[in-house]
Amino acid sequence: MDFKEDQLAIEAYVRMRCGWRSDDEISPQEWFRYAMEYIEANPIFNGVIKLPREAMIYDRLAGKVTTWKRIPHTELYWEPGEFGYGMYISIYSLLIRHGLIRGRSYLEPGEPSTLRKLGEYFGLIEEYSRDVSDWD
Repeated sequence: MDFKEDQLAIEAYVRMRCGWRSDDEISPQEWFRYAMEYIEANPIFNGVIKLPREAMIYDRLAGKVTTWKRIPHTELYWEPGEFGYGMYISIYSLLIRHGLIRGRSYLEPGEPSTLRKLGEYFGLIEEYSRDVSDWD
């Protein structure tokens, strides 16, 4: 099944579940609920499709195919016209994935900073107590 056929199948399923009402009468919440129902019942590959010089991803809800240019045999991607920003994001995500830096969204609320962890490792400061019962 290609992307266009998939979009037509999702649209037909949503309209069928809504009683064949017109698109104007279907609320966004209904459309989303029935589209997700169809997507869960009919899964397809939803990852990044990597070609030698391109990569693409298919967003089933929006019906869009996004393509990026790619340096062969690497994980460096960019959108046409956005080379510098694409390289920045690619390198940043590689550093996070390999644990060389920690992204802000990965920091848990009670977790100590990297600087504190280094201080504990070298014995410069006391170990951080993560157990609430030790605070008394």
